[in-house]
Amino acid sequence: MNAPVRDLLGTKGCDVETVFQDVSVLDAVRKMEDKGIGCLLVTSKTGKVLGLISERDCVWKVVITEKSPHKTLVKDVMTPSRKLLVISPEKTVEECMAIMTSGRLRHLPVMEGDQLAGIISIGDVVKFMLGDQQLTISQLEKYIGGSV
Repeated sequence: MNAPVRDLLGTKGCDVETVFQDVSVLDAVRKMEDKGIGCLLVTSKTGKVLGLISERDCVWKVVITEKSPHKTLVKDVMTPSRKLLVISPEKTVEECMAIMTSGRLRHLPVMEGDQLAGIISIGDVVKFMLGDQQLTISQLEKYIGGSV
């Protein structure tokens, strides 16, 4: 599959949920739960991407270390932008899958230059790839059956 990540974003949408770095981890987790998502991009008041906070960050850096989610701030547990792996919309979905698999990442921001284009999850990638495979199978069945 050589479809670009841009196509995946076109299918799933480009909306990204964000949180400010001075918000408590508890409030961030509540927002994730409310939206049914596993991470939030951390942005400045001007919209600059500062990092990402995930469910994993909250469990490993707050719960396991017995910190208070009420008092711990997002900036204290987020993955900062300098350590954040990102992908461009022109990369293929297969390249995205390889990056996510090798880096053991569940979420990958999509950046077009210094502008946020969206965020994709490993579930988004798998769903997109399965849909593409199903389309290919259907087309092959039609071809073999002579209805093309």
